[in-house]
Amino acid sequence: MSTGLAVVVLGAAGGIGRHVVTEALRAGHRVTATARHPDRLPNPDLPAEQTARLTVTRADVRDTASLETAMAGHDVVVSAVGPPGRHARGLYSDGARATVAAMDRCGVDRFLGVTSAGVRYDDPELAPWYRLLVRPLLRELYADMIAMEDLITASDLDWTLVRPVLLLDRDPTDLYRVADAATPPRGRSVTRADVARFIVAELHERRWTRRHPTIA
Repeated sequence: MSTGLAVVVLGAAGGIGRHVVTEALRAGHRVTATARHPDRLPNPDLPAEQTARLTVTRADVRDTASLETAMAGHDVVVSAVGPPGRHARGLYSDGARATVAAMDRCGVDRFLGVTSAGVRYDDPELAPWYRLLVRPLLRELYADMIAMEDLITASDLDWTLVRPVLLLDRDPTDLYRVADAATPPRGRSVTRADVARFIVAELHERRWTRRHPTIA
């Protein structure tokens, strides 16, 4: 079995974040799960020897000091932060600034973050109805995601930016497909659990360093 890493999960109470926590524990990693409201984090349905490697802590992705506290002594940061609705209000870009600063101060240089396939407006696999009807409604959200990506890619971090298509709350399939900076052909949806499995696999595989894997 591979040697476990010390992993910080930002946004661990969210749909993808909670799956990342569970899959990382199953894979043998030590996990620090962070959220603004740690009491909202679900308890992973895992054996005691796995949950013993879990630490839950409060951190605000916009607050560099709280992020430093959470990140100290870790190997990698996974960011699965996201707003509850369709307005980002600077969450992605503000969070990226604070995250990069905290990682620099803590000496952590590996970052895996989640944005969306929708950030690439010219993606030929983006359905016309989505481009014309849905994307305008999410213009502010996608603009903030793009700002986050720009901040991360301009940094010195060892980064991977995961771009899922339409997210579903279903069981993992392990049938997902991945392409670099483009949606796989006819890729319309993916489960949050599959996105988490891809992220946790990438912790050791490191196949997508400084790339934009789009998953469907």
